[in-house]
Order: sequence, then C-alpha cells, then structure tokens
Amino acid sequence: MNKVATSVHNCLIALEEMRSATLRNHDAGVAAICAALCRGMGIQSGLAVKLSFAAGMHDIGKVVIPDAIINKPAPLNTTEQKVMRRHPMMGFNILRNFGDDALKLAANAALYHHECWDGSGYPTRLSGTAIPLEARIVAICDVYHALREPRSYRAALSHDDVMGMILGGDGSDRLHPGKFDPAVLDSFRASAHGIQDAFESTL
Repeated sequence: MNKVATSVHNCLIALEEMRSATLRNHDAGVAAICAALCRGMGIQSGLAVKLSFAAGMHDIGKVVIPDAIINKPAPLNTTEQKVMRRHPMMGFNILRNFGDDALKLAANAALYHHECWDGSGYPTRLSGTAIPLEARIVAICDVYHALREPRSYRAALSHDDVMGMILGGDGSDRLHPGKFDPAVLDSFRASAHGIQDAFESTL
C-alpha cells in the first residue's frame, strides 16, 4: 500500500477508535474475514490486499453518525435507522476524492456494501453485477461479522448458526441467500473454516 493510502487509513482508524471501539473492532474483523474469503476465491494477492484494506474502512461513514445512535445499547427505532442508513454515502464522500486505487475500492465498498444481489438493498438499489465486486465481497463478510459479534441487546451467534442463516436464510426477507452474489456465496461456503478462523483471530 502506498504512503497516501496508508496515511489516510491510519488517520481514519484513529478517528474510528475515538468514536467507538465497537465500530473499529467491526471494521477490523470484516477486513480479516475478507482476506480469508479472497484466498478462498483465488483472488491474486495484490488485489486481495487492497480488498481487505477496503473492507477495513467499509463503515467509516459511521464516524459522522451521532453518538446516541452508533452507541445505542438497544435496537434502533425507525427514525434512527433512517439516519444510520446515511453512512454508506457519508463513507463514500470521505474516501472518494483520493486518486489511489486502494482508496477507490474503499470508497466503492463504503457506498455499496448494503446493496443486495436481488436489488433489495440501499442506498441505490443496485442489483447483480451492477454492484462492484468489492462491495459484493464486503457485504457477506459484514453480515457474518455483525451476527457473530455480541450486541448489548442480544448474544453473539455461533459460527454454525450464522453460516446456516447466510446460506439458508433466517425465515424472513431480511436475510436470505438471494441477497448475495451466488459465486461469492459459493466461495463463502467453501471457505467456512477459514472464515471462522479469521473471525476468531480478531477476538
């Protein structure tokens, strides 16, 4: 990674840590899982490093979300959810003006990681391959890590439970296999042990 990307990354990490240790731990965990998934997908090492780097900043837009929302010890209400859903665009705005390739990937990951393969995501309701590959990869890593980490209002879920929910759905429209790129989903399934190891390495 070049000096510009490294400097930006280090500054944003410091800012995340000041705002929320949970937020920083989540981004770092998603980066580790992304690296494991990239290995399983056979992505060449230089690109894999950039994708993991991008994954580590996918939620950077949350640094400008009010503390009462990002640190709320309970599920968000409808109004708070609307505010939280601004974070992809905010993250993109933070990262988009750098010419570095790794930071361009990071900007795309930030903007599109809540888009879904079936077109049901946000903020722009892209679908299929219209969603950049980096965001399709980060999306599934993000869901896995979010379900594995404990929240103040629920316990952490086990690896097997989370894999079952991602691969088979949770019985609702919120989480089902159609949300994810089928090829990425297949690689995620095949990389299950590596994904688990990557998550546990960040604990």
